[in-house]
Formats: sequence, structure tokens, C-alpha cells
Amino acid sequence: MAAERSFESIYAWLDAQIAYDREKETFHAQQEAFHREQRALFTAELEKLTAIRDSFKTAADAAMDLAKRAAALPPLAPSPDVGARKPSLTKMVARIIEIRSAGEVFGPALITQEINRHYRERLRRPVERKLVSVVLRRMAGDGRIRSVRRGKQHQEAQYARVER
Repeated sequence: MAAERSFESIYAWLDAQIAYDREKETFHAQQEAFHREQRALFTAELEKLTAIRDSFKTAADAAMDLAKRAAALPPLAPSPDVGARKPSLTKMVARIIEIRSAGEVFGPALITQEINRHYRERLRRPVERKLVSVVLRRMAGDGRIRSVRRGKQHQEAQYARVER
């Protein structure tokens, strides 16, 4: 007799199952809407980040090409007044600045690097940045170069060549 159920019990069980299934359908519909919104947000963010990465890669490739081109440049030709075995630091700095394009901003680190690269055979040891900084300050005081930005504790001074 267990197989026999009353009509009311079967009807009540079906009502309960229908209510449960409606509740789950509503729940999953809400979840679907939430996930659709989340997907749209992440899709937009993904597109933005991809575009930024691609532009960054393009800029990095261009910078690498410029760096390779700069490394491939022939060494600077020494001027006749710097022909001594050990030229003076002031003359070396002046020659490096003379070669730089007008209006180009430079600091002691860049000039030191150029001097050490160009005059390395004639120097006993590499030139120190502090000494180059002193020469640049003197040249700025004399008016041979102009100061673009004063140096600070953790930021080097910036200079530019004066157009004549």
C-alpha cells in the first residue's frame, strides 16, 4: 500500500517541487544578470589594458631602436684643443656640450657617461660625476650654458646649451 499515495499528497509534493524549482530559477536568473554585468566590466577592462600594453610595447620597441641607433654611432671626434694625453676636465666637458644639439637638456650623469665613453683611452680612471657637476656649475655661472633646473638632494641639476 506504500505505492498508493493520495491525490492530495501527490498534488502537495508537486506544488512543493514547483515552488522549489521557481525559487532556483529566480536565483539563477539573478546570478546570470550579475555575471553578465561582471563579464561586461571585465571585458571593458581587458580591452583597455590590452590597448595600453600594445601602445607600451610599440613605444618600448621605438625606444629600443633609438638606443641601438645611439649605440651604433661612431665615437665623437676629439677637437684639436683636446689632443693632449690627459685633457683637462673643463675642456672635455666643453667638447661634449659643444657636440650636443642646442636646447637639449643634460645633467652631470649624462655628461660624465659621455666623457668616460669617449675619452676612456686617455683617462687613468673614470671621471667622477661630482667633478663634472662642479664644472657644469662654473660654466652656468660664466653663461656658457644655462641652468634649466636646480639640483636637489635626490635630483640632479639640468642644463642646456646656450645658442650663439
